[in-house]
Amino acid sequence: MSLPQLVDRAAAVAAVLAELDVHRNERVLIMLPDEPGFDESFAGAVHQDAVPLPVSPRLRAHDLAAAAVAAGAHVVLVSPDQLPALTELDAGPAILINGPDGPWVAALRLR
Repeated sequence: MSLPQLVDRAAAVAAVLAELDVHRNERVLIMLPDEPGFDESFAGAVHQDAVPLPVSPRLRAHDLAAAAVAAGAHVVLVSPDQLPALTELDAGPAILINGPDGPWVAALRLR
């Protein structure tokens, strides 16, 4: 990925975080594997002045909820294919962020 592509995707993540009312120093969990999508999400959280907190993409929904409570996070960024496994979370509807090949990250506001 080129630097301009990273900047564009990070800006897309930051825009969604702003839409979800993420403020300066608010924690954002990033539940993505170390592959394309992670860097853009991390950079997008930093761009929004949030604190990116990576967590294992293998967490189950109840463990993710516990991690969010412990961290004081109200937003999680996940891969769209992880959404079916997270249906038991008390969260608002997912906001999908599209890239050239379709949705590559989903943002969830936890309640």
